[in-house]
Amino acid sequence: MIYLVSNDKELVGLSSYETKTYEETIDTLSEFEELQIDSETTGRDAHINKLLCFQLGTPDGKDQYVIDTSTVDIMLFKDLLESKLLIGHNLKFDIKFLYQYKIIPMKIWDTMIIEQLLHLGYDNKFFHYSLKAVADRYLGIDIDKSVRGEIIWRGLDDEVIKYAAGDVTYLSEIKRLEELECKRNNCERAARLENAFVPVISYLEWCGIKLDVEKWKAKLHSNEEKLEQLNTKLENFVLKHGDYHFIDRTLFGDMCDINWNSEQQTIPFIKSLGFNVDVEDKKTGKHRESADAKNLRKQKGVNDEFLSIYLEYKETQKDLSTYGIQYINSINPNTGRIHTVFWQLGADTGRMSCGSNKPNTDLSRLNKVPEKTCIMPQLQNLPADEETRSCFVSEPDNLMVSCDYSALESRLGADIYNEPSMIEEFLERSGDIHSLVAHHCFKKELADIPIEKIKELRPDLRKRAKGVGFSQQFGGSAKAIQNSLGCTLAEAKEIANAYNEGFKGIAKFKEQGSNFVRTNGYIVLCKKTGHKTYWEDFSKWRKMEDEPENMWRVAYTNDQIKEHNMAASKWDRKALNSVTQGTGVIILKYAMVLFFRWIVENGYFNKVLLCDLIHDEAVVEFPKELVDVVPNKLKEFMEKSAGVFCKKLPIPAVPEVGDHWIH
Repeated sequence: MIYLVSNDKELVGLSSYETKTYEETIDTLSEFEELQIDSETTGRDAHINKLLCFQLGTPDGKDQYVIDTSTVDIMLFKDLLESKLLIGHNLKFDIKFLYQYKIIPMKIWDTMIIEQLLHLGYDNKFFHYSLKAVADRYLGIDIDKSVRGEIIWRGLDDEVIKYAAGDVTYLSEIKRLEELECKRNNCERAARLENAFVPVISYLEWCGIKLDVEKWKAKLHSNEEKLEQLNTKLENFVLKHGDYHFIDRTLFGDMCDINWNSEQQTIPFIKSLGFNVDVEDKKTGKHRESADAKNLRKQKGVNDEFLSIYLEYKETQKDLSTYGIQYINSINPNTGRIHTVFWQLGADTGRMSCGSNKPNTDLSRLNKVPEKTCIMPQLQNLPADEETRSCFVSEPDNLMVSCDYSALESRLGADIYNEPSMIEEFLERSGDIHSLVAHHCFKKELADIPIEKIKELRPDLRKRAKGVGFSQQFGGSAKAIQNSLGCTLAEAKEIANAYNEGFKGIAKFKEQGSNFVRTNGYIVLCKKTGHKTYWEDFSKWRKMEDEPENMWRVAYTNDQIKEHNMAASKWDRKALNSVTQGTGVIILKYAMVLFFRWIVENGYFNKVLLCDLIHDEAVVEFPKELVDVVPNKLKEFMEKSAGVFCKKLPIPAVPEVGDHWIH
């Protein structure tokens, strides 16, 4: 039965539903331990738009209550909303609108997040997580969503009320079935953590971060001037090179005839200098020509003068296009801050991701700027240079603390892989893992140099060891070492063998992980929580693997065989690196759950602001008078969380405080 709670006389008395007072509604719903919840709003941006209504459904699915917030004070329901387990789909959206009223629900079951958890690794392009898709998948029910796009202009009317009620009818049943799936997959703890994190990521988006507009403009202007100068350098190089194919001879003198933003024009000149522009597409395995900076960077020695200018040009160009005027256009005038979007399970390791090219249409209208220049900007992959980070600042009476883990993935790797040499280095020596890698991989050159002296005496080999360490800890092959160091494949294989000999714990874990994923089709990211990432096409790969190899040439093309082997190599690598990445983000999420609860319990909501979360770092803004409290609490919770998941050695968290983002 649909019940309407409203003081709008035009809505009361229609035949589609009965009316209830707020007292009757609260009295009835107070009897339940959990409630289904959803909301309808005037738009998507919680700092621009308002609630039209919110709806609550009983857990048995029989009754739905639609509360008209334009005529009924939502604060009357604050205790109810904060005391019950709320079951919703994509609750981050609804919670941000509740934050307008300082209503802070902490007990959550998000059916969308749990569905993503249960299918981590599935391609979002083909596997959908909308309520419509989930209801169809679990219950075989088709939820009509045709009214949703009309709500903004229709407002609350008879059809919208019926539509709103439909969204709190089936959530409890979906939750029950998801709980069974979580139990079957041994990931109940993962579900608890991800549900607990929903109010945290809602707060992250709600708080936003402040941008110093004048500093940002100065940075853009500096980059524009730099790009122009580099363009001139490239043109002069072409003229100096003297190849008439790339020079336009006019009455006004010779001019470079290359547009450096066009690969079609750039590639022929780059090839003429001797660079190899042939690259393999990681998705298709097919070869193509590319002027990609990542590929050219490996080819030092071909023409270093050109390479140096070109790489700097591409880097500056990317900086301008990726981190440009859209950041200014994305400032919400109601808060003076940038509020972007974060995806809680944005990668198949469970890591968050950030930003979207989809425009914020509400904000573009408010700011009167084109939609394409008003997107949800990226805040996780910002350049780490001082010029960029110093543009993100605290309010005048506030400070900002950035707290990051020290060598999170290396320390986690030492613990998870049970790697004795790494554990010993962290606990008993300097903790310089790059020097340790150099010690194992370049034994002849470093035979007489203690590990603690390598950084001082052989920084060149330590630098080379960085590439080896990152490559091997993330499952790379000898080919990856060759690309990183620019050495021969034979030399790379020798280095890889030395690495495996020196780090037997990692080598053993890699072998076991490879066997496990090839047998089971998934990787256990964290044994303590049960997070898993799934090899979506595993059954197809396994079917081919189980066939006699002498039948492959008959049944499959060369491209299919290559794709089969590439998939195995990919998941061999992931079996090693996904575990440290996955556990790392679990540590950060748990730490932020603890920190957010502390914020709420101590009355610091909307005072201590969660501004950004990167994979191993938290950025928080707070009033100056809390300078002796907030950084220490943040450090305490981050180290406490790390201690839950890493038992063999500590993972320090280091806070840095200033009036801007320091780290």
